Amino acid sequence: MIALLLATLAGWPQQVVIATPRGESSVPVTTEHGSAAIAASRLAAPLRLEWSADHAEAQVTLASVIFRFTLGSPYARAGASLCSMLGAPYVVRDTLFLPLEWLTDCVPRVLRERFRWDPAGARFEEATPVLLVTEPPPAPILLPVTPVAAPNPLTGLRRRHVVMVDPGHGGVDPGNPGLYLPAGLAEKDINLAVGRLLRAELERRGLESRLTRTGDTLIALDDRGPMCGNDCDLFVSIHVNAMPTGRRQRQANGVETYFLSDAKTEDQRRVAKMENDAIRFESATMTGASGDLGFIIRDLQQNEYLRESARLADLVQRKVAVTHPGEDRGVQQAALRVLSTSNRPAVLVEIGFATNKDDATFMASALGQRRIANAVADGIVSYLLEYERKLAIVGAGP
Repeated sequence: MIALLLATLAGWPQQVVIATPRGESSVPVTTEHGSAAIAASRLAAPLRLEWSADHAEAQVTLASVIFRFTLGSPYARAGASLCSMLGAPYVVRDTLFLPLEWLTDCVPRVLRERFRWDPAGARFEEATPVLLVTEPPPAPILLPVTPVAAPNPLTGLRRRHVVMVDPGHGGVDPGNPGLYLPAGLAEKDINLAVGRLLRAELERRGLESRLTRTGDTLIALDDRGPMCGNDCDLFVSIHVNAMPTGRRQRQANGVETYFLSDAKTEDQRRVAKMENDAIRFESATMTGASGDLGFIIRDLQQNEYLRESARLADLVQRKVAVTHPGEDRGVQQAALRVLSTSNRPAVLVEIGFATNKDDATFMASALGQRRIANAVADGIVSYLLEYERKLAIVGAGP
Protein backbone atom coordinates (compact mmCIF):
# COMPACT_ATOMS: atom_id res chain seq x y z
CA MET A 1 0.00 0.00 0.00
CA ILE A 2 2.82 2.40 0.89
CA ALA A 3 4.68 1.54 -2.34
CA LEU A 4 1.52 2.22 -4.33
CA LEU A 5 1.06 5.59 -2.60
CA LEU A 6 4.69 6.56 -3.32
CA ALA A 7 4.30 5.63 -6.97
CA THR A 8 1.11 7.70 -7.26
CA LEU A 9 2.63 10.77 -5.60
CA ALA A 10 5.79 10.60 -7.71
CA GLY A 11 3.89 10.10 -10.94
CA TRP A 12 5.47 6.71 -11.63
CA PRO A 13 3.39 4.28 -13.72
CA GLN A 14 2.36 1.03 -12.10
CA GLN A 15 3.22 -0.82 -15.29
CA VAL A 16 4.95 -0.21 -18.62
CA VAL A 17 3.75 -1.40 -22.01
CA ILE A 18 6.52 -2.87 -24.16
CA ALA A 19 5.51 -2.50 -27.81
CA THR A 20 7.69 -4.17 -30.45
CA PRO A 21 7.12 -5.48 -34.01
CA ARG A 22 6.64 -8.88 -32.31
CA GLY A 23 3.72 -7.76 -30.16
CA GLU A 24 2.86 -6.00 -26.90
CA SER A 25 3.25 -6.97 -23.26
CA SER A 26 2.86 -5.27 -19.87
CA VAL A 27 5.68 -5.21 -17.33
CA PRO A 28 5.07 -4.18 -13.69
CA VAL A 29 6.99 -1.33 -12.06
CA THR A 30 8.16 -1.81 -8.47
CA THR A 31 8.87 0.93 -5.90
CA GLU A 32 9.94 -1.32 -3.02
CA HIS A 33 13.34 0.40 -2.73
CA GLY A 34 11.94 3.93 -2.77
CA SER A 35 12.30 4.62 -6.50
CA ALA A 36 10.74 3.15 -9.63
CA ALA A 37 12.49 0.06 -10.98
CA ILE A 38 11.79 -2.77 -13.38
CA ALA A 39 13.06 -6.37 -13.36
CA ALA A 40 15.51 -7.10 -16.16
CA SER A 41 14.11 -10.64 -16.38
CA ARG A 42 10.70 -9.19 -17.37
CA LEU A 43 12.33 -7.34 -20.28
CA ALA A 44 14.33 -10.30 -21.56
CA ALA A 45 11.64 -11.88 -23.75
CA PRO A 46 9.86 -8.84 -25.23
CA LEU A 47 13.06 -6.89 -25.95
CA ARG A 48 15.41 -9.87 -26.51
CA LEU A 49 17.48 -8.37 -23.72
CA GLU A 50 20.36 -10.23 -22.04
CA TRP A 51 21.65 -9.43 -18.56
CA SER A 52 24.10 -10.60 -15.92
CA ALA A 53 24.99 -9.38 -12.42
CA ASP A 54 27.27 -10.19 -9.53
CA HIS A 55 27.55 -8.65 -6.07
CA ALA A 56 29.11 -5.44 -7.43
CA GLU A 57 28.38 -4.89 -11.12
CA ALA A 58 25.77 -5.64 -13.77
CA GLN A 59 25.68 -5.73 -17.55
CA VAL A 60 22.72 -5.49 -19.92
CA THR A 61 22.84 -6.07 -23.69
CA LEU A 62 20.06 -4.54 -25.78
CA ALA A 63 20.12 -4.31 -29.59
CA SER A 64 23.84 -5.29 -29.54
CA VAL A 65 24.67 -2.34 -27.24
CA ILE A 66 26.19 -3.15 -23.83
CA PHE A 67 25.09 -1.07 -20.83
CA ARG A 68 27.29 -1.37 -17.74
CA PHE A 69 26.20 -0.59 -14.17
CA THR A 70 27.74 -0.49 -10.70
CA LEU A 71 25.19 -1.74 -8.19
CA GLY A 72 24.08 1.02 -5.85
CA SER A 73 25.36 3.76 -8.20
CA PRO A 74 22.87 5.84 -10.24
CA TYR A 75 24.81 5.75 -13.51
CA ALA A 76 24.79 3.61 -16.66
CA ARG A 77 27.58 3.57 -19.25
CA ALA A 78 27.23 2.50 -22.88
CA GLY A 79 30.45 3.09 -24.79
CA ALA A 80 31.21 6.81 -24.51
CA SER A 81 27.69 7.62 -23.26
CA LEU A 82 27.04 8.06 -19.54
CA CYS A 83 23.46 8.22 -18.25
CA SER A 84 22.55 9.65 -14.86
CA MET A 85 19.44 8.23 -13.18
CA LEU A 86 17.40 9.02 -10.08
CA GLY A 87 17.57 5.49 -8.77
CA ALA A 88 20.31 2.88 -8.71
CA PRO A 89 20.30 -0.74 -9.93
CA TYR A 90 20.10 -3.48 -7.33
CA VAL A 91 19.78 -7.26 -7.05
CA VAL A 92 17.08 -9.06 -5.06
CA ARG A 93 16.80 -12.87 -5.03
CA ASP A 94 19.19 -13.20 -7.99
CA THR A 95 17.10 -10.78 -10.06
CA LEU A 96 18.53 -7.52 -11.39
CA PHE A 97 16.26 -4.49 -11.02
CA LEU A 98 16.99 -1.52 -13.29
CA PRO A 99 15.91 2.07 -12.58
CA LEU A 100 12.88 3.00 -14.64
CA GLU A 101 14.85 6.01 -15.96
CA TRP A 102 17.19 3.60 -17.73
CA LEU A 103 14.29 2.40 -19.87
CA THR A 104 12.50 5.74 -20.28
CA ASP A 105 15.48 8.08 -20.73
CA CYS A 106 18.83 6.33 -21.15
CA VAL A 107 17.92 3.74 -23.79
CA PRO A 108 16.00 6.21 -26.04
CA ARG A 109 19.00 8.58 -25.94
CA VAL A 110 21.63 5.93 -26.70
CA LEU A 111 19.47 4.05 -29.24
CA ARG A 112 17.36 6.92 -30.51
CA GLU A 113 16.87 5.38 -33.96
CA ARG A 114 15.52 2.16 -32.48
CA PHE A 115 13.50 2.97 -29.34
CA ARG A 116 11.25 5.74 -28.02
CA TRP A 117 9.37 6.41 -24.78
CA ASP A 118 5.78 7.66 -24.78
CA PRO A 119 5.16 9.10 -21.27
CA ALA A 120 1.46 9.72 -21.92
CA GLY A 121 0.74 6.06 -22.50
CA ALA A 122 3.67 4.69 -20.43
CA ARG A 123 4.78 2.86 -23.59
CA PHE A 124 8.28 1.82 -24.55
CA GLU A 125 8.22 1.34 -28.32
CA GLU A 126 10.63 -0.38 -30.67
CA ALA A 127 10.59 0.82 -34.27
CA THR A 128 10.25 -1.65 -37.11
CA PRO A 129 13.67 -2.00 -38.76
CA VAL A 130 13.77 -0.57 -42.27
CA LEU A 131 16.22 -2.09 -44.72
CA LEU A 132 17.25 0.15 -47.60
CA VAL A 133 19.28 -0.94 -50.59
CA THR A 134 21.26 2.00 -51.88
CA GLU A 135 24.41 2.68 -53.79
CA PRO A 136 27.41 2.98 -51.50
CA PRO A 137 28.35 6.64 -50.93
CA PRO A 138 31.51 7.94 -52.56
CA ALA A 139 34.62 7.67 -50.45
CA PRO A 140 35.22 10.90 -48.54
CA ILE A 141 38.21 13.06 -49.37
CA LEU A 142 40.41 13.10 -46.29
CA LEU A 143 42.32 16.31 -45.67
CA PRO A 144 45.23 16.50 -43.24
CA VAL A 145 44.09 18.12 -40.00
CA THR A 146 45.69 18.83 -36.68
CA PRO A 147 43.53 17.30 -33.92
CA VAL A 148 42.74 19.68 -31.06
CA ALA A 149 41.13 18.19 -27.97
CA ALA A 150 38.23 20.32 -26.76
CA PRO A 151 38.08 20.76 -22.98
CA ASN A 152 35.64 18.56 -21.10
CA PRO A 153 32.66 20.80 -20.20
CA LEU A 154 32.55 19.46 -16.64
CA THR A 155 36.26 19.53 -15.78
CA GLY A 156 38.16 21.54 -18.40
CA LEU A 157 40.50 18.56 -18.91
CA ARG A 158 41.71 17.92 -22.46
CA ARG A 159 43.54 14.61 -22.11
CA ARG A 160 42.58 11.03 -21.32
CA HIS A 161 43.20 10.18 -17.67
CA VAL A 162 42.91 6.92 -15.75
CA VAL A 163 42.58 6.82 -11.95
CA MET A 164 42.97 3.65 -9.86
CA VAL A 165 40.72 3.74 -6.78
CA ASP A 166 41.71 1.37 -3.98
CA PRO A 167 39.06 0.55 -1.32
CA GLY A 168 41.21 -0.55 1.62
CA HIS A 169 41.05 -3.99 3.29
CA GLY A 170 38.42 -6.58 2.22
CA GLY A 171 37.63 -10.27 2.55
CA VAL A 172 38.97 -11.75 5.78
CA ASP A 173 40.54 -8.37 6.58
CA PRO A 174 37.68 -6.21 7.94
CA GLY A 175 39.85 -3.19 8.73
CA ASN A 176 39.18 -1.49 12.02
CA PRO A 177 35.74 -2.11 13.60
CA GLY A 178 35.84 1.20 15.48
CA LEU A 179 33.45 1.96 18.31
CA TYR A 180 30.51 3.63 16.61
CA LEU A 181 30.02 1.96 13.23
CA PRO A 182 26.51 0.52 12.83
CA ALA A 183 26.13 -3.15 13.68
CA GLY A 184 27.33 -5.40 10.89
CA LEU A 185 29.34 -2.64 9.19
CA ALA A 186 33.15 -2.69 9.11
CA GLU A 187 35.77 -0.37 7.68
CA LYS A 188 36.09 -2.54 4.55
CA ASP A 189 32.39 -1.92 3.75
CA ILE A 190 32.67 1.87 4.05
CA ASN A 191 35.86 1.89 1.97
CA LEU A 192 34.15 -0.08 -0.81
CA ALA A 193 31.02 2.09 -0.76
CA VAL A 194 33.04 5.31 -1.02
CA GLY A 195 35.33 3.74 -3.63
CA ARG A 196 32.40 2.80 -5.84
CA LEU A 197 30.91 6.28 -5.55
CA LEU A 198 34.28 7.86 -6.33
CA ARG A 199 34.68 5.73 -9.45
CA ALA A 200 31.16 6.63 -10.61
CA GLU A 201 31.76 10.34 -9.97
CA LEU A 202 35.07 10.33 -11.86
CA GLU A 203 33.41 8.57 -14.80
CA ARG A 204 30.56 11.09 -14.74
CA ARG A 205 33.21 13.77 -15.22
CA GLY A 206 34.71 11.99 -18.21
CA LEU A 207 37.69 10.30 -16.52
CA GLU A 208 38.37 6.58 -16.67
CA SER A 209 38.42 4.92 -13.28
CA ARG A 210 39.06 1.40 -11.99
CA LEU A 211 38.77 -0.34 -8.63
CA THR A 212 41.41 -2.60 -7.12
CA ARG A 213 38.50 -4.61 -5.71
CA THR A 214 34.85 -4.51 -6.75
CA GLY A 215 33.57 -6.78 -3.98
CA ASP A 216 34.44 -8.20 -0.57
CA THR A 217 37.76 -9.74 -1.55
CA LEU A 218 41.29 -9.58 -0.12
CA ILE A 219 43.98 -8.08 -2.37
CA ALA A 220 47.59 -8.21 -1.18
CA LEU A 221 48.98 -4.83 -0.17
CA ASP A 222 51.91 -5.21 -2.57
CA ASP A 223 49.58 -6.07 -5.48
CA ARG A 224 47.37 -3.00 -5.24
CA GLY A 225 49.84 -0.34 -6.40
CA PRO A 226 50.96 -2.21 -9.54
CA MET A 227 47.32 -2.29 -10.72
CA CYS A 228 47.95 1.34 -11.64
CA GLY A 229 49.97 0.37 -14.71
CA ASN A 230 51.41 2.17 -17.71
CA ASP A 231 48.09 3.71 -18.78
CA CYS A 232 47.22 4.85 -15.26
CA ASP A 233 47.81 8.37 -13.91
CA LEU A 234 47.00 8.25 -10.18
CA PHE A 235 46.50 5.80 -7.31
CA VAL A 236 44.06 6.81 -4.52
CA SER A 237 43.48 4.52 -1.54
CA ILE A 238 40.43 4.95 0.75
CA HIS A 239 40.61 4.05 4.46
CA VAL A 240 38.94 4.70 7.83
CA ASN A 241 41.00 5.89 10.80
CA ALA A 242 40.84 4.77 14.44
CA MET A 243 42.41 5.71 17.75
CA PRO A 244 43.66 3.10 20.24
CA THR A 245 42.33 2.96 23.78
CA GLY A 246 43.19 6.12 25.73
CA ARG A 247 41.95 9.58 26.57
CA ARG A 248 42.04 10.68 22.91
CA GLN A 249 40.23 7.62 21.57
CA ARG A 250 36.77 9.17 21.29
CA GLN A 251 37.96 12.76 20.85
CA ALA A 252 40.12 12.45 17.73
CA ASN A 253 38.14 13.26 14.59
CA GLY A 254 38.46 14.52 11.05
CA VAL A 255 40.16 13.72 7.77
CA GLU A 256 43.82 13.49 6.77
CA THR A 257 45.59 12.55 3.54
CA TYR A 258 48.90 10.65 3.38
CA PHE A 259 51.69 10.32 0.86
CA LEU A 260 54.68 7.96 1.08
CA SER A 261 57.61 9.21 3.13
CA ASP A 262 59.25 8.80 6.54
CA ALA A 263 56.84 9.22 9.44
CA LYS A 264 57.72 12.28 11.55
CA THR A 265 55.18 12.08 14.39
CA GLU A 266 53.73 9.47 16.71
CA ASP A 267 50.34 9.75 15.01
CA GLN A 268 51.90 9.13 11.60
CA ARG A 269 53.69 6.06 12.93
CA ARG A 270 50.40 4.85 14.48
CA VAL A 271 48.58 5.07 11.14
CA ALA A 272 51.44 3.34 9.30
CA LYS A 273 51.42 0.47 11.79
CA MET A 274 47.63 0.17 11.68
CA GLU A 275 47.48 0.02 7.87
CA ASN A 276 50.61 -2.09 7.35
CA ASP A 277 49.44 -4.66 9.92
CA ALA A 278 46.82 -5.72 7.37
CA ILE A 279 49.54 -7.94 5.87
CA ARG A 280 48.85 -10.48 8.62
CA PHE A 281 45.69 -11.50 6.78
CA GLU A 282 47.63 -12.43 3.64
CA SER A 283 48.59 -16.04 3.08
CA ALA A 284 52.16 -16.96 2.29
CA THR A 285 51.10 -17.89 -1.24
CA MET A 286 49.68 -14.48 -2.09
CA THR A 287 51.71 -12.59 -4.67
CA GLY A 288 52.39 -9.54 -2.55
CA ALA A 289 53.22 -11.16 0.78
CA SER A 290 56.85 -10.55 1.74
CA GLY A 291 58.90 -10.06 4.87
CA ASP A 292 59.95 -6.92 6.70
CA LEU A 293 59.04 -3.34 5.90
CA GLY A 294 62.52 -2.16 5.07
CA PHE A 295 61.68 -2.15 1.36
CA ILE A 296 59.10 0.58 1.83
CA ILE A 297 61.41 3.55 2.29
CA ARG A 298 63.62 3.45 -0.73
CA ASP A 299 65.68 6.44 -1.70
CA LEU A 300 62.75 8.83 -1.65
CA GLN A 301 64.88 11.73 -2.77
CA GLN A 302 65.20 9.90 -6.08
CA ASN A 303 61.52 8.99 -6.25
CA GLU A 304 60.21 11.09 -9.13
CA TYR A 305 56.66 10.84 -7.82
CA LEU A 306 57.29 12.03 -4.25
CA ARG A 307 56.72 15.70 -5.03
CA GLU A 308 53.69 14.94 -7.20
CA SER A 309 52.18 12.68 -4.52
CA ALA A 310 52.57 15.42 -1.93
CA ARG A 311 50.84 17.91 -4.24
CA LEU A 312 48.00 15.46 -4.95
CA ALA A 313 47.58 14.88 -1.20
CA ASP A 314 47.40 18.63 -0.58
CA LEU A 315 44.69 19.22 -3.19
CA VAL A 316 42.59 16.22 -2.09
CA GLN A 317 42.91 17.20 1.58
CA ARG A 318 41.77 20.76 0.88
CA LYS A 319 38.63 19.58 -0.90
CA VAL A 320 37.62 16.88 1.58
CA ALA A 321 38.30 19.04 4.65
CA VAL A 322 35.77 21.61 3.42
CA THR A 323 32.92 19.10 3.27
CA HIS A 324 33.88 16.95 6.29
CA PRO A 325 32.23 17.82 9.64
CA GLY A 326 35.37 16.88 11.58
CA GLU A 327 38.78 18.47 11.95
CA ASP A 328 41.09 19.27 9.06
CA ARG A 329 44.08 17.17 10.14
CA GLY A 330 46.12 18.18 7.10
CA VAL A 331 48.54 16.37 4.82
CA GLN A 332 50.56 13.64 6.51
CA GLN A 333 53.42 11.36 5.52
CA ALA A 334 54.20 7.78 6.57
CA ALA A 335 55.77 4.53 5.39
CA LEU A 336 52.55 3.07 4.03
CA ARG A 337 53.10 -0.23 2.29
CA VAL A 338 50.11 0.08 -0.04
CA LEU A 339 51.60 3.26 -1.55
CA SER A 340 55.14 1.92 -1.89
CA THR A 341 54.54 -0.24 -4.98
CA SER A 342 52.72 2.37 -7.06
CA ASN A 343 54.89 3.86 -9.79
CA ARG A 344 52.58 6.82 -10.07
CA PRO A 345 51.56 9.67 -7.76
CA ALA A 346 49.75 7.92 -4.91
CA VAL A 347 47.87 9.00 -1.79
CA LEU A 348 45.89 7.38 1.02
CA VAL A 349 42.85 9.24 2.41
CA GLU A 350 41.78 8.52 6.00
CA ILE A 351 38.18 9.71 5.64
CA GLY A 352 37.32 9.85 9.35
CA PHE A 353 37.60 8.10 12.71
CA ALA A 354 35.43 5.07 13.45
CA THR A 355 36.24 5.71 17.12
CA ASN A 356 34.48 9.10 17.01
CA LYS A 357 30.68 9.10 17.11
CA ASP A 358 30.11 12.06 14.76
CA ASP A 359 32.69 10.87 12.22
CA ALA A 360 31.28 7.33 12.22
CA THR A 361 27.73 8.59 11.67
CA PHE A 362 28.87 10.76 8.75
CA MET A 363 30.91 8.00 7.08
CA ALA A 364 28.17 5.40 7.44
CA SER A 365 25.50 7.64 5.88
CA ALA A 366 24.73 7.66 2.16
CA LEU A 367 24.98 11.46 2.11
CA GLY A 368 28.33 11.46 3.90
CA GLN A 369 29.80 8.83 1.59
CA ARG A 370 28.70 10.76 -1.50
CA ARG A 371 30.11 14.04 -0.15
CA ILE A 372 33.45 12.40 0.56
CA ALA A 373 33.58 10.78 -2.88
CA ASN A 374 32.68 14.03 -4.65
CA ALA A 375 35.28 15.98 -2.67
CA VAL A 376 38.06 13.47 -3.44
CA ALA A 377 37.05 13.69 -7.12
CA ASP A 378 37.32 17.50 -6.89
CA GLY A 379 40.88 17.17 -5.59
CA ILE A 380 41.83 14.69 -8.31
CA VAL A 381 40.50 16.97 -11.06
CA SER A 382 42.33 19.97 -9.56
CA TYR A 383 45.59 18.01 -9.63
CA LEU A 384 45.08 16.83 -13.23
CA LEU A 385 44.31 20.38 -14.39
CA GLU A 386 47.61 21.53 -12.87
CA TYR A 387 49.35 18.59 -14.53
CA GLU A 388 47.93 19.49 -17.96
CA ARG A 389 49.00 23.14 -17.52
CA LYS A 390 52.55 21.96 -16.77
CA LEU A 391 52.54 19.85 -19.94
CA ALA A 392 51.31 22.83 -21.96
CA ILE A 393 54.12 25.01 -20.60
CA VAL A 394 56.73 22.38 -21.38
CA GLY A 395 55.30 21.92 -24.88
CA ALA A 396 55.42 25.67 -25.52
CA GLY A 397 59.01 25.97 -24.40
CA PRO A 398 61.92 26.98 -26.64
